[in-house]
Amino acid sequence: MKYSIPDKRELTKSEIEFLTYLFRNEKSEWSNLIKNLKVIARCGCGKCPTIVFGKSFDSEIQKGDLMIDYAGKGKNGELIGISVFGTDQMPTELEFYSIDGESDIIELPKIETLTN
Repeated sequence: MKYSIPDKRELTKSEIEFLTYLFRNEKSEWSNLIKNLKVIARCGCGKCPTIVFGKSFDSEIQKGDLMIDYAGKGKNGELIGISVFGTDQMPTELEFYSIDGESDIIELPKIETLTN
């Protein structure tokens, strides 16, 4: 499986709400960046909601360090890991994964289920 596939678009309303929540609680200096972030790629699986950020649609994919680590629950109660990677300047990736390795993660967990 490839690491990522190109997906050039603006953030969705639910992605903005998700990032707003995470940054407000964990990385407030990134909050003002959300309005300028662009999605430049998505996970190579093509199914999960993991996305890669850039400053513009022409940005190169940057590797970041783990900055935020949360867990949440999907609509069927499955445990979903949430990781935000980034540099000192900006977030680079919002990753979602199955904590138990058994579930296909295909949508964002509900914000009210998040714990860190």
